[in-house]
Amino acid sequence: MKRIKSLLLFSLLLLPVGVNAQGSAYISSNSTVVNGNNITASINLSNVAAWNIKASGSGSTSGCSIHEVGDSGNGNNTNKKFYITCKATSLGTIKFEYSGDVTSSDGVNTNVSGSKEVTVVKPREKSTNNNLKDLSVEGYELTPSFSKDVLEYTVNLNSNVEKIKINTKLEDGYANVSGNGEKEVEEGTNKFEIVVTSETGSRKTYILNVIVKDNNPITKTIDDEEYSVVKRGKSLVLPEVLDEELFKLSTVKIDDFEVPAYISEELNLTLVGLKDKDGNIYLFKVENDNITGKYEVLTNANISIVFGDPKEIIDGYDKASVSIDGKNYTAYKNKDTILLYGTNLETEEENWYRYDDKEKTIQIYDDSLVKKLNSKEKEFNDTLELYKYIILGLAGLCFLLLIIIIALIVSKSKLRKKVNRSINTLNKKQEEAKENENVSIEEKEIATKVEEKVEIPVIDKTSKKDKKKNKKEEEQKQAASEIAKVEEELKEDISEEEIIPSVEEIEEDLKESSKDDAKQEEDELVSVEEFFDLKKKKRK
Repeated sequence: MKRIKSLLLFSLLLLPVGVNAQGSAYISSNSTVVNGNNITASINLSNVAAWNIKASGSGSTSGCSIHEVGDSGNGNNTNKKFYITCKATSLGTIKFEYSGDVTSSDGVNTNVSGSKEVTVVKPREKSTNNNLKDLSVEGYELTPSFSKDVLEYTVNLNSNVEKIKINTKLEDGYANVSGNGEKEVEEGTNKFEIVVTSETGSRKTYILNVIVKDNNPITKTIDDEEYSVVKRGKSLVLPEVLDEELFKLSTVKIDDFEVPAYISEELNLTLVGLKDKDGNIYLFKVENDNITGKYEVLTNANISIVFGDPKEIIDGYDKASVSIDGKNYTAYKNKDTILLYGTNLETEEENWYRYDDKEKTIQIYDDSLVKKLNSKEKEFNDTLELYKYIILGLAGLCFLLLIIIIALIVSKSKLRKKVNRSINTLNKKQEEAKENENVSIEEKEIATKVEEKVEIPVIDKTSKKDKKKNKKEEEQKQAASEIAKVEEELKEDISEEEIIPSVEEIEEDLKESSKDDAKQEEDELVSVEEFFDLKKKKRK
């Protein structure tokens, strides 16, 4: 039974396959697209002799473009592709459609149609992850053990090791790494940087110090920095600007040890390699088996400079180390300018060069022009200094004039006050004189008035009691005289029928009248005495 089934299967395989297969079509594309990105759908036609297809794209798109690519296949059994490309402009759905008919090689016409929907999704937030998941040196152990947050490691190797392989694994698939892979190492410290860059561009640097044991180290101290002499020729690399035909790799003796060196007989120049504590290798010049100084070459734009020691340092500049394109070079600096001294490899002329740290460019430094500018600057400063003294002199003169004006104002004010005081004093004196004059006039008026009314008694030594007694007697006499006069007048004027007062009544009336008159006269005398007393006091 098994044999019969095998024969039947074998017979089916030998049957000819129909080449006039019916033509067909289908559409394909991704099912999602990020908003803002492009999406492409392809319409594939298989085994067709002719076709009449229409295609379109619609929905969350700004428009689609359709183009077709070349045919494939032979004869009437052709395979054909159309591409529809759109850009997603908003969240939603993009719909691709096609319809039409195809004709197969046997003349059969078939209507075909189809569609494909693509969902537009929000853009994914870019990853900021810049961590390593693992770091290792193949065949060796790191110190300390790896941790994504520890950034510096050390590996110790035997003196015969010349190559290592640095392996890394990323924590995030969207990040990338540089600095891994196979590396050559030298005796001493070899420093490697492994840089991880996240999808957003943030960087993290892991440092790997590979220390190859040096059984016979040669150390040199130059400009207060310690270096070790490179003993392997593979580590010596000439700068690209140096002609390798001029320099041949050879050896030279340093402290009785043969070390690799580049030697140029045409330039009478020998170069050896020295490594600093960070593992950076520099070329140094050798003269009479002694290392004399660093051989630095800087290439910038169309100029290449070999650094040298100037015969004379420009005033105001101090020797310093500057970083150019990630490498340190010997330069001379003041506050704002960086100068380099060296030989142009093309013209072989020594010059001062000015390095622009912002523009990263190098130009010849024209010392004569600078001196001229400095001379003009000095002249300007001298003129400015002169103007300063003139301005200071004018300011001093103005200050002196101001003091004089203030003094005049103060003096005038004092004079005005003095005049005012004099005027006030004069006015007071005038007022006093006027007052005295008025008092004198008043005295005269009072005296005249008193003289008219009363007779000023002569002051004598008579006592007050006697004065009163004499006054009383005089008043009685005067009263008696007046009574007699009145009686005579009454006798003439009064008729017999009228009532004539008696002598006693008249005497009583006269007594009362004389009392009033005496009191009035006494008051007037007291006023006169008080006036003269006041006058005496004022004269005193």
